[in-house]
Amino acid sequence: MIGALGLREYKTKALEPKSLPEERRGLLENGNGAADGYGSVQPTAAEPRRTQVSGTGWLDYFAGFRVLFPYLWPKGSPVYQAIVLICIILLICQRTVNVLGPLQLGTLVDSLGEGKLPYKEIILYVVYRALQGNQGVLGAARSLLWLPVSQSLFRRLSSAAFEHVLGLSLEFHLNKKVGEVTSALSRGASINTFLESFCFQVFPMVFDIFVAGVIFFVKYDAFYTIIVFFIMWSYIFLTIYVAKYRGKQRRDMTVKTREMEAVKTDAIVAYETVQHNCAVARETARFREHVTVFQRAERLVQWSLNGLNLTQSSIFTLGTALLVSVSAYKISIGEQTVGEFVSLINYFVQLQGPLNFFGTYYTMLQNNLIEAERLLDIFKETPGVVEKPDAIQLPSPKGEVSFNDVKFAYHVKKGDPVLDGINFTVAPGTKTAIVGESGSGKSTSLKLLFRFYDVTDGSITIDGHDLRDLKLESLRSNIGVVPQDTVLFNATIMYNLLYARPDATEADVYEACKAANIHERVLNFPDGYETKVGERGLKLSGGERQRIAIARAILKDARILLLDEATASLDSHTERQIQDALERVTEGRTTITIAHRLSTITTSDQIIVLHKGKIVERGTHNELLAQGGRYHAMWEKQTTIEKKEKEKKELEGEASETGSQ
Repeated sequence: MIGALGLREYKTKALEPKSLPEERRGLLENGNGAADGYGSVQPTAAEPRRTQVSGTGWLDYFAGFRVLFPYLWPKGSPVYQAIVLICIILLICQRTVNVLGPLQLGTLVDSLGEGKLPYKEIILYVVYRALQGNQGVLGAARSLLWLPVSQSLFRRLSSAAFEHVLGLSLEFHLNKKVGEVTSALSRGASINTFLESFCFQVFPMVFDIFVAGVIFFVKYDAFYTIIVFFIMWSYIFLTIYVAKYRGKQRRDMTVKTREMEAVKTDAIVAYETVQHNCAVARETARFREHVTVFQRAERLVQWSLNGLNLTQSSIFTLGTALLVSVSAYKISIGEQTVGEFVSLINYFVQLQGPLNFFGTYYTMLQNNLIEAERLLDIFKETPGVVEKPDAIQLPSPKGEVSFNDVKFAYHVKKGDPVLDGINFTVAPGTKTAIVGESGSGKSTSLKLLFRFYDVTDGSITIDGHDLRDLKLESLRSNIGVVPQDTVLFNATIMYNLLYARPDATEADVYEACKAANIHERVLNFPDGYETKVGERGLKLSGGERQRIAIARAILKDARILLLDEATASLDSHTERQIQDALERVTEGRTTITIAHRLSTITTSDQIIVLHKGKIVERGTHNELLAQGGRYHAMWEKQTTIEKKEKEKKELEGEASETGSQ
C-alpha cells in the first residue's frame, strides 16, 4: 500500500549553486550573528553545479532513506531487540482478537435469541473486548514496551545527525542558515513517528482489510467481500489520490514555515544589528509578510482536508447502506441469522474505525517524510576534508610549519586561485606575520593549516608530516587559535575556559587568566567565574571576550598558535592590553599572525606580504621598510592615518579644555 504513496518523484535536477566564503572571513568565525546566514561577510563566488540523480518511483524514493536505516534498528542491544519481537507478537495477537471479537458477538446474539443465558459466550466476548484495540490490554502493553525502543532510536538518530553536522566542512556551515540547520536536526522524531505509525497503525489496518475479505468470503458470501473491498479500497485510493495533491501543498507549507522560522531566528540572533539600524519595524513587517505567506499555504491545506473528509464520510455511508440492505434481505429470506448480521455490521464498523483515521495517518506519514527529507539532505552531505584510514597521530611537535608550493582555489575549474605557489617555513618557536590587502589569501592560509580545507596542489607540513597524513584531532589539538571575533557559549566563564581543556584544574584556569590579564576583571563580576556570558558572549565587552580567548589558548597549551587579526576590532587602549597578553602567550610557541595593524607585528621574526595570492615580499619589519616596496607603502599609509587621528584627538581635547574654562 505504501507503494502508492508516491510522495515525490525524484528526477535529475541541478541543485542551486552554493556560495563560498570570502577569504576575509575569520578563521573560526561562527557567524551566528549574521542575518543572512552563518557568516557576516557575504560570499561572492559560486561553486559548480552538482546534480542529484535519483530514481523516478517510490521504491527509489524510499531507497534514498537507506542512509538512516542503521539508526532504526537497536543494533547492539539484545534487550531492545527482544522487546521489538515481543511487540510484533502482541501486534499479531491484536489482529487475531480483532477477528474473534465480532464473530463472538454474533455467536452471543444467536445464543440469546434461543432464550439461553450463555455465560461462556459472554465471558469470551468481554475478554476479547478487553484485549481489543489500541486502548485494550494488548495495545497498551505494546505501547508501553515500545516507548524505550522509540526513545533509543530517537537518541541514536538525533545524536548521529548532530555529530554528522559538527563533522561537516567549514564550507557547509558558512553556506547554511542556522535556523534551517537546527530545524532539520530536530526532524529526527519524524523518522521515529513514521516508523511507529506505519508498523502499528497503517500496516495492521491494511492487513485487517485483507483478512476481513477472506472471512466474509468464507463465512458469509462473496458478495459481501466485493462490497467491503470496493468500499475500503475506494476510500484508500481516494485518500491517496487527494493526498498526493495535498502532499505538494504540505511541502509548500513546510517550506514557508522554514522560511518564516529562519526570518525570525535571523532577526533575534542579529538583535544588535537590528537595533543599530532602527530596523525593528522593518523586521516586523518582513516577519509579518512571511507569516501571511505561510497562512495562505495553510488555508489551502485545510480546505483540501475538509473536502477530503466529506468525501470519505460519503463513501462509508454508501458502504453501510449496501451491507445493511443486503444482510437484511438475506435475514428476511432465512439465509442469514440475526447474529451473523450483528457480526457482519460490527466487523465492518470495526474496520471503519481505523479507516476514519487513515487520512490522518497518511497525512502524518507524508508530513513525517517531508520533514525528514531535510534531515536526509544533511546526512547526504559529505565532509570536504576526509581523514585517511591510515592517518597517524602527530608526534610531540617541535612546531616547524612549512608551506610547500601551495596552491588553493575554492573552485578548481573556475576562477583565479586564492593562493598560487606559496612557499615559506616557520621555524619552531618563532613568530611569523602574514599581511596583505583584503582578499590576498591571508585567512585562507590559516584555514588550510587548520585543515578546514585541503590544498589544491602542493603540501603543508608540520615537522615534515603532511597534514593530510595526520588524524584531524591530533592535528587540531596541537594548534591554538585566537580569532578576530570570539564566539562564546551561552554558559559560564569557567565553562568557556575549560572548553579548551576539560581536565584543567581551577589553578590552571586562574594562571591562564592572569597571563591573559583577565583574572582580576573576572573576580570583580558578582558571580566571578560562574558568570553567564550570554548568547555568543555578548554580555562581555569585545576586549573581555578576546582575553578569554587568549586564556583559553594558554590553557590549551598548543605548540602552534594562530592569531587571526586578534586585535583588529578593538580600541587602541584595549589593543595594547591584549598585545601585552599575546606577547606572553606566544613566548616559545610557533606563532602565525594575520595582522591588519602593522604596529602589532613589528617584533615578528618574519613578515610575509601577500598580493593576489602570491608572496611578493618577505623579511623582518626593518628589512621590509628598507626595501621601500608594498609593505613600506602600507606602513606609511597606516602611520599617517594614526598620526592624523592622534592630532585630531589632541585638538579635540584642547578645545574641550578651552570650553570648560
